[in-house]
Amino acid sequence: MDYEKLRRLGLDKVAFLILLLLGFVLAKFIISYGSKLELSQPLALKGTGLEVSVPFGDSWKRLSNGFQYENNEFKFVCKMPISNESGIAVQWQYSLLPAAKTVPERFQAEAEIAKGRIESSASEKFGDYNFDYAKIVSEKAAVFYGTTVLPDGRILTLEVAQSGMSDDLADKIFKGLLASVKYNPDNPVVKGAELLKTFKTSLGTILTQGASPNYYRLKDTRGASIGFTTDSIGYRPDANENSAISDAGLLFLSSGFNAYAEQSIFYSNISLSKFDWIVKQGNLLTNREVPIHILLNDQLLTIQKQNIAEKLGYTGSMLPDPFFDLVVEAFLKSNFDSVMFEIVLSEGKIAPVILSRINSPETSVLPAESAAGIEVFGTTPIIQKRYFDGEGRLLSADVQGGLSYRIERTSRADIIADFPQWLDKIQQMEQYQLKKDARK
Repeated sequence: MDYEKLRRLGLDKVAFLILLLLGFVLAKFIISYGSKLELSQPLALKGTGLEVSVPFGDSWKRLSNGFQYENNEFKFVCKMPISNESGIAVQWQYSLLPAAKTVPERFQAEAEIAKGRIESSASEKFGDYNFDYAKIVSEKAAVFYGTTVLPDGRILTLEVAQSGMSDDLADKIFKGLLASVKYNPDNPVVKGAELLKTFKTSLGTILTQGASPNYYRLKDTRGASIGFTTDSIGYRPDANENSAISDAGLLFLSSGFNAYAEQSIFYSNISLSKFDWIVKQGNLLTNREVPIHILLNDQLLTIQKQNIAEKLGYTGSMLPDPFFDLVVEAFLKSNFDSVMFEIVLSEGKIAPVILSRINSPETSVLPAESAAGIEVFGTTPIIQKRYFDGEGRLLSADVQGGLSYRIERTSRADIIADFPQWLDKIQQMEQYQLKKDARK
C-alpha cells in the first residue's frame, strides 16, 4: 500500500470521525433544547391587538426589533444557526390583504417555493385559535406552515423551517408558537374600520356642508419654501343614488437636487366603493413622467404602472389618499383615541397608518384647536403632527421621515405669486373640477 493511499484512508477516517462527532453534538443539542423550550414574553404588533411569542434564548437571533412592514405584510423573523448545514428559522406574517388563494392552494404554493411536497395537513385548535397547517418536506429542509383568520379578517401565518437535522424540534417550536397567539378585539384596527364605515356613509353630508379648495405651502426645516400642494373635492348629489365625487390635486416639490411634480384626477361613487384614479408623476430634472392608473371595481384594486398591472383585494379598512384629511377631521370629532387603517397612495402602494389624539397643541401652532399624531408605516416610517382650526380645516403639519418638511395653509394668490410657472396647471385642475361638478 503506497503512501498516497494511506493518506487518503487517514483523511476518510478523520472526516468520518468529524461527522460522527457533529451528529452527536446535534443529537445532544436537540435533546437538551427540546426538553426546555422557552418562549419570549408576548410581542405586540402595534395597533392590531395581536400578540405572539418567538423562541427565547441566546442561540436565537432576531432579524428586527419587532414587526417590520413590507409588501402589504407585517413580518417578524428570527433564526437559530446550529452549523453550516443546519438551523431553524421562524417567521410570523400578518397580512393586510384578503387571501387570493384557498388554504390548500397556499399549501401547494409553499411546497413549490420549498421545492418539496406536502407530507401532511390538518386543522386543529392551538391556544385560542383554530389553525390550518401543513408539513412540507424537501431534500434540504422541513417546513411547518400554519395559517388562521383573525376576528378582524386579517390573516396570520406562521412558518417554521428546519434544515440539516431531525424536524422534531421544529415541530415542537411550531406548535408552541401557535398556542401563544393572543388577540384583543378592542383595538385600533377594529375602531379604524368603524370610523371609515361611518365616514363613507356620511360623506355626502360632509361634502354638502362645503369642501373648498385647499392650498398649502411646503417648507424645509430652515423655513425656506420648497414647493406647494393643492387639491379640490367636488360633489354632485343625485336623488337616484348616482351621486358622484371628484378630486383634482397638484403637488410640486423641489428639494436639493430633486424636483418632483404630481398631478392627479380622481372620480368615484359616493360610497368610495368604486373609483377611477389617474396620476401623473414626474421628475422635472430628467423630464421623465410616469403615468399610474388605479381602478377599484368589485372590491378588486387594479394598479397599472409602466405597462405592469397588479391586482389586489380591497377591504373596508382601506381609504384612497385624497380623502385622508377629511378622515382625520372626522377622527378628531369622534370618541376614538386611536385608530388604524390603510391608505391607498397615489403611487399604488398601501400604507398602514395609526391616528392618535394630541390633547394639547403647541402654542407655536395657534390658533389650532385640535391636533392629531400620525404614524405611516413603510420602508421609511413617516411621523406627522397635523393641526386643525375650529372648523376642522387643516392649518399646518410637521412631517418627519425620509424628507422632513412643514406644511402651511396659504392662499391661491400666494401660491401663484411664488410659483407663477404653475399657473397653467392650477387652472387646468380648476377647469377639470368645474367640469366634474357640472357633469350630469
